[in-house]
Amino acid sequence: MRVVTGAEMQALEKKAFASLGLSALVVMETAGSRIVEVLKAEFAPLESKRIHILAGPGNNGGDGLVAARQLLTLGTRVKVYLVNSEKKPSRENAANLAVLQKLGADITPVNFSQLNKLKFSLSFADVIVDAVLGTGFSGRLDGDLEALAKLVNEIQCPVVAVDCPTGVNSNTGEVQGIAIESDLTINLGLLKLGCLLYPGQAYAGKNIVVDLGFPLVAEEVARELVGEQALNWLPERKPWSHKGTHGHTLVVAGSLTYAGAASLCAQAVLRGGGGMVTAAVPEGIYNRFPPDEVIVVPVSAAEGGTLGEGSLEKLRSLTEGKDVLAIGPGLGRGRQVVKVVQDLLSSWNGPAVIDADGLAALSLDFLKSVPQSRRRKWVLTPHPGEMARLLSSDAATVNADRVGAASSFAQQWDLVVVLKGAPTITASSEQVYINSTGNHGLATAGTGDVLTGLIAALLGQGLDPLRAGALAAYVHGKAGDRAAVSGARGVRASDCLNFIQEILR
Repeated sequence: MRVVTGAEMQALEKKAFASLGLSALVVMETAGSRIVEVLKAEFAPLESKRIHILAGPGNNGGDGLVAARQLLTLGTRVKVYLVNSEKKPSRENAANLAVLQKLGADITPVNFSQLNKLKFSLSFADVIVDAVLGTGFSGRLDGDLEALAKLVNEIQCPVVAVDCPTGVNSNTGEVQGIAIESDLTINLGLLKLGCLLYPGQAYAGKNIVVDLGFPLVAEEVARELVGEQALNWLPERKPWSHKGTHGHTLVVAGSLTYAGAASLCAQAVLRGGGGMVTAAVPEGIYNRFPPDEVIVVPVSAAEGGTLGEGSLEKLRSLTEGKDVLAIGPGLGRGRQVVKVVQDLLSSWNGPAVIDADGLAALSLDFLKSVPQSRRRKWVLTPHPGEMARLLSSDAATVNADRVGAASSFAQQWDLVVVLKGAPTITASSEQVYINSTGNHGLATAGTGDVLTGLIAALLGQGLDPLRAGALAAYVHGKAGDRAAVSGARGVRASDCLNFIQEILR
């Protein structure tokens, strides 16, 4: 599903209007109809329901006015509140308001000096529709609209936003101060980016996308939401396939303190459908691995129990015959670890997943030294702090523009970035995928190691780095959702391993 900013949506509509000869009034009529259809589906029966609509002077308010007229014909008890009625309305808004007035609809201009009266009136609503600003807003609401948003948020009533909740930046999801908290948002035409990125998603609630009755040509928008359809990317498995067919991953991970990271990553490779996995770990933790399907190879350790330069010859030999390299989980940090990571990545020609302490070893000078043809096969899996270090920025700045942060680094170095968080962003130099799964239960130790193993498993089965990263993020989040059925608080990374198999089918 394509995801657009408010500005991109306006440009797409303008292009469609010009090529198809559509008028804004016709499109507004369709938008109003779609709003009513969603209200029917979510709150039926609508007969005698009290639906109160907050309508601004722009075309977002015009969509709300069309919906109000159509609801009247259904026997709904509609009340319209004109927000900022002193401002000149758009031509389409004025036309639909005139029709409503001729029909004798209950229309009240909002008096911001008497908000207590408005609050009392809205308290009788069964549903409140927010059609005040829509997608054209950025910045902070003025004092009157801030007061209105606070008032609506205090009322115990379902709220439905049209296109984007008032106060949310539809391009970035940014909220400065306050915004109207919606239970669901009706995205007209295409899904809006600001309704997916936090904090905007928290205000948007459930996102529903409706068509506007004409095709929107959005091929130039290289941004998509990843849902269940991504499972179709999985390559078909032949009945005569064998373990060698599905990829052999070398996991270079673990240290005296973090043996579990290596184990979780290796187990995730197998749960993700990988044919074989070899875990190269410091010799001091070798005996902590149970005898199972993972091939565990001890290599000499440096002081402190991490992999060191003395392990390089053995590690290089272990790369022979492997299809994928997963490096970084739990390695620890230090000069010798950096040497190990950089040495292996310098000589490795296949696909690689680089996570955690592996990312800490990536200096910009080192990235420059690696040929572009090799970097194109890499998937980096930073959390916001790690992304900030790579960008010489800070985590707050990264989280304020997660799509931009992941995309800019991916474009600069021609590799794939899987920026972990809510939501996880997978970006290449040309495409962005936004994940649709996951919950706060995944904010716990070890879940990143599972994700790294999943990506490696999919690379070993033939997926390209971009799709491997995006699909792994979806499956990882879905496994977290299933693990959290009885409660997200207390989910462990190992719990997620149990659900990967059934999701991948």
